[in-house]
Amino acid sequence: MTSYQDVYDAFLSKILDDEWVNWTEDEMTQDLRKLIEGAIPFFKFPRVSLERNDTGFTNTLGSEEIQILASYMKVGWLNRTILTWEHVKPMYEERDFSEANLIDKLNQLLVEERKNAKTLESLYYRSVNYKPYNYSALAGDQE
Repeated sequence: MTSYQDVYDAFLSKILDDEWVNWTEDEMTQDLRKLIEGAIPFFKFPRVSLERNDTGFTNTLGSEEIQILASYMKVGWLNRTILTWEHVKPMYEERDFSEANLIDKLNQLLVEERKNAKTLESLYYRSVNYKPYNYSALAGDQE
């Protein structure tokens, strides 16, 4: 069994978690749970069942599965941050602040994070037990 906290810790190591500074522990946990639930559908073909209960996943997830889920959680978190960019605006009260420029930069960051998550997932699919999959076996090569 893998607890949700294992995935949350991997996710939180990828971001600055100051968003939750004034939240209660329970509010933060509920929000992280929503982020993980939003991330799970993007992980198309995990080798381990992602069946879960109230405390975590019923199966043991490896570090690869945890990192992929954490990356998709980051994508969801970034998307939410961009859609509510008002949280970022107060940091830029200068005259040269451009809302359009900020949104463009944040959207570029979101595209990069989606690309990183998909790359992790792609690498995951191409290997079994940290070794490249033997695709030649599909062509009848018996080596």
